[in-house]
Amino acid sequence: IELVAHLPPTIEKLTVKNAEFGREFIGAVIDRVKEFHNLKFLMLDKALVGGIDGGQEAGVRLAEVLVRHTSIETLYLDDTDLIGTDNVEQWGDTLLQNKTLAYFSSDGATMEIENQLKEKIKDRSPQ
Repeated sequence: IELVAHLPPTIEKLTVKNAEFGREFIGAVIDRVKEFHNLKFLMLDKALVGGIDGGQEAGVRLAEVLVRHTSIETLYLDDTDLIGTDNVEQWGDTLLQNKTLAYFSSDGATMEIENQLKEKIKDRSPQ
């Protein structure tokens, strides 16, 4: 968590892999993403919050941040618990509203979630 807090605010790429450090860690990452105004690439791969709904609650927080984020062009949320049946609608709305995002990956999500997201954003076009 301390490491995340000390990342320079000018970074353009952030990759977090194999991070099963829980809600506090993911919360720190989300808080920093808000401050990274040059961030173009964000990958959370095998970054798990854990708990029954913890991942999806943190996912909602991240989705809320990304609605207003204007520099991220590439987003990977692969093999995480940040997207699920309880927040897939909010993620779809986020993907529709964020016009700078050109590439999104959610490998590891269930086929049902993948299909819901695809249906929601089928008519979306980035700026």
